[in-house]
Amino acid sequence: MATSTKREAVGGADAAIGRIRDLNDRILESARKGGASSLEAYERLLTNIADVQAAAGNRGGEWVSAFGQAQAAFTRELAKNSPAAARRIGGRITGTARGGARRVRRVPGVADAEGEARGAVAREQDLPIARYESLNASEIVKRLPKLSQVDLGKVDAYERKHDNRKTVLKKIESLRS
Repeated sequence: MATSTKREAVGGADAAIGRIRDLNDRILESARKGGASSLEAYERLLTNIADVQAAAGNRGGEWVSAFGQAQAAFTRELAKNSPAAARRIGGRITGTARGGARRVRRVPGVADAEGEARGAVAREQDLPIARYESLNASEIVKRLPKLSQVDLGKVDAYERKHDNRKTVLKKIESLRS
């Protein structure tokens, strides 16, 4: 009875964690796309300003022309280098975040919890074993040793939620310990 209640509580928490992680991933992807679009628009704006400055410089006296050309050259350099620098910084931030996620997964139990959370909300096509529902328990057990700890957790949670086959669950438990 207590084990069943505990599993239900863990399952509810895992489902919430999965939904939060999915929402965070969607927010980050939208921000990345918006940031890239903003950088492209900024780059086009600076290029247009440089063209206008060059054209204005050509209409005035010699010193006005030289000043306009210098200002246009500066703006073109800014258009070329500012968005590129922002993209490099964004790439470094993304790399650092991914590295942090890998380091967190090394903490004992985190990979198991992540797999359990993902498995609780997973659909069959999300599982690391193709055509999972069409396989019998012995076919699944043969494929389990090739999986990561996160994937084992995912299969474990999915199996508990759907078929709850003891053979599969015992094999996962032995591989995770």
